[in-house]
Amino acid sequence: MLKRLGIAVMVFLLITGCSLQEADSTDGRNPGTSPAASAKQSDPPVQPSPTATLDPASLNAGFGFADLTGKRILAASEDDSKLAEMKSLNMAVGQGGQLLTVRFEKWQRGTANSNGRDLANNFANLSGYVFTVEEGSASSDETYYLADSAVFAPGSLLKVEPAADKPQQLEADHPVRKEILARKQRKIQSIWKLADLSASSDPSGELHLYLVQFARQDKNMLFSLVLQKNAELSFADYPAVIQEDDYSVWRVDDGGEILPEMFSLLFAARTATGVALGINWWGAEGVNSFFLLQQGTDLKEMDVRYSRYTSPL
Repeated sequence: MLKRLGIAVMVFLLITGCSLQEADSTDGRNPGTSPAASAKQSDPPVQPSPTATLDPASLNAGFGFADLTGKRILAASEDDSKLAEMKSLNMAVGQGGQLLTVRFEKWQRGTANSNGRDLANNFANLSGYVFTVEEGSASSDETYYLADSAVFAPGSLLKVEPAADKPQQLEADHPVRKEILARKQRKIQSIWKLADLSASSDPSGELHLYLVQFARQDKNMLFSLVLQKNAELSFADYPAVIQEDDYSVWRVDDGGEILPEMFSLLFAARTATGVALGINWWGAEGVNSFFLLQQGTDLKEMDVRYSRYTSPL
């Protein structure tokens, strides 16, 4: 009798042990993992996807800049006519493709104390749409592009590796320099690499962004942003004609000279036809932000633009 009871107890323990093990393996955790340990696990960062593409038509003028704490972003505006649209924005893209999760906080009225500068130290005095940074940390005074993550496709972003703090000129025999010279048939005054772009899922798809200023021809000036992939080159050309003097050619007080520190890459994203670039162009009085869309051998500037007036007081 005792022998039979012992056998029954063993069978019961085996059955209940299997049931408990099955429960552990079906609740979303590995066997032996505690709920506290599972709670500490965080979602992985968004990775570039070989299939995700950005629709250029979805890009809008939803730009802003961060306050002194990096916890809020202001999209300056004279009125609240885009309130419904702004409430749908939940993502901010910063320099180099940095991603932040944001939440619309409020419409803010400006004050008489404003100095007219779109700067962090004037944040509270400007009218516009205020967003709270919920995940990540914004850099004070940096420009951010605000978007709806359901529309922007963060998986389309390419990895951005900026060039050195003090980029060196490409030497005369550099293949890219020689190819640009052959294409434009114009002497190059200066040429630098601004950044390398790539998708970790497509290492063969690495691209490079260059800044080129060409030699002056009488009163005609020209610089270009050039996107290179293998032997393919795409150009965004910026011609200018010297008017009264050569101290303000493309921008106020630029001295007729274009330098790599004037430019930064907000983001680079894959589209169905090529690459879209978000560019910041700094000048003496402020920063202009705009989009370039690759179309074959051209980088076409889109109509969406943003300007921040930051002239020193």
